[in-house]
Amino acid sequence: MDNQEGNNICPKYSVSGVTVSIRIDSLQAERMGQFLPAEDLFFDINAKLEEVKKTGEEVILGFNLIITTKPNVVKYLSAGTVTLSGKAADIKKKLEINPKTKIPQILFTVYQHAFNSIYMLSAILNTPYPPPDLLHPMAEKIQIISSPSEKVQAENQPEMQVVPPDTVAAATATAQSAAK
Repeated sequence: MDNQEGNNICPKYSVSGVTVSIRIDSLQAERMGQFLPAEDLFFDINAKLEEVKKTGEEVILGFNLIITTKPNVVKYLSAGTVTLSGKAADIKKKLEINPKTKIPQILFTVYQHAFNSIYMLSAILNTPYPPPDLLHPMAEKIQIISSPSEKVQAENQPEMQVVPPDTVAAATATAQSAAK
């Protein structure tokens, strides 16, 4: 399906002056074992970003996210593309690696988008879900860009604030879930 203006299946976000469009092409979840609430559960994430196409004011990246747990309870896989549009300098900033975490800035936005789908899969499979802020080491304002027919509603829509976690190690991060 083409990523056309107003396509609600592939929403667009405005992140630090860059328009970001994320399309999930593949989403999988597999229950590997049983989770006992008394156990501590840790999430590992392995992320891969590859440049697919680059023009003056647009960059298209392919992404793969693999999220597993320790102990081995569930495995989530997500793959797709992310398109960044805007000024070349702003796009370059979004592709830079955060010196503290060694994670490219755009990966935070990709994970946040994929998290929504992973959360739904976890409910269907009755498995634990990773923390929504697993990769977010800093606050970043993300605004959803509406289609032309929704612009009236968008004027009253607040920006989402991403809350940073205490620590994030690297692109392969381990986080403890608040097991309930």
